[in-house]
Amino acid sequence: MLKINDIFWSLQGEGLRAGTPAIFIRLSGCSLRCPYCDTRNAWPAGRSMSVAEIEAVVARLKRSAPESRLVITGGEPLEQDLKPLLARCQENKYFVAVETNGLHFQDLPFDWWTVSPKDVAAYRVHPRLWERAAEIKLLVTAALDLEVLMAMRQKTQAAIILQPEHGRPGKYRHAFDFFQAGQQHGIANLRLGAQLHKMYRVP
Repeated sequence: MLKINDIFWSLQGEGLRAGTPAIFIRLSGCSLRCPYCDTRNAWPAGRSMSVAEIEAVVARLKRSAPESRLVITGGEPLEQDLKPLLARCQENKYFVAVETNGLHFQDLPFDWWTVSPKDVAAYRVHPRLWERAAEIKLLVTAALDLEVLMAMRQKTQAAIILQPEHGRPGKYRHAFDFFQAGQQHGIANLRLGAQLHKMYRVP
């Protein structure tokens, strides 16, 4: 059984795969309480669902949007045991991505790992995740500085995507200025991101 906040279809709003159709399996619960979190509704316990029940919802959504890939997110999904769910997804030959804050690790063959370290956790990342990460996603908060970026670049060649902080006044300009500073310091494979789902006002 897994604690689930919601299962829904939408577009992938962030990262290298932004703009692609996706079915989100949003798990409940997170040990972090980031003040800028935009999914606080996923902090509570949620409802218990079996893998079979989750599969049934995913299959229904897949029938109406067959090109959609699965995204397991939260909350923090790696605080629950995902092995049975991923095994069923592999049986169905689904492409499965996971989005994590980086504090936890499960040795599972996800097709795509998005790692989003948080300032409230001092940007700690489980060592095994650096080799798995397809992308690193960072909110441009007051705590983020170029030393953090340079330290991460030494550990992974994955794209580092800078996201504007939710609710911050002047957030887009602030993110752009930080992106520009990163370019001037020669930090490779640095990108500037956005939140397409917020712009389109969809889940």
